[in-house]
Amino acid sequence: MQPRDQFGHRRRQFLAELPEMVRPLLPSDLRGFIARPRGGLVQLYYDDPGVHYEAWYHWRTNRLELGLHFEKDAVENGRYFDLFDRYIIEIKHELGETVELERWDRGWARLYESWPYDGGRAFEARMAERLARMISVLQPILDSAVRAEEAGRG
Repeated sequence: MQPRDQFGHRRRQFLAELPEMVRPLLPSDLRGFIARPRGGLVQLYYDDPGVHYEAWYHWRTNRLELGLHFEKDAVENGRYFDLFDRYIIEIKHELGETVELERWDRGWARLYESWPYDGGRAFEARMAERLARMISVLQPILDSAVRAEEAGRG
């Protein structure tokens, strides 16, 4: 027997609203992301949907995951993993020890944390702030790596 989803409607509404909760919390140069809702999660990305920020509700554990996911081919994901592994001490200094970097399913990788979901508006506001903070810290690292790669090709 599945546990009753006491926050189902509220959670779906929160995930639908989250991109527009996050956008004004970001520096102006990071507000231009594309949002892609996908059932029990929402993805935010800039140039490549294979590299995206994600808010994902894990119903079995009643936790909300916030993170940066690398869901491209195994070689590219490995490069992203290595890049963020080089910065993990600085990232944890900025975001806290709750952030984890791991290789994951299907050759993917992710930098993430998860929080017990309580269904309240105050929690949702904190999660929007937290995701905005993650984007503000992580996207400049990602952007500089992309620029360096493009310069190396040119």
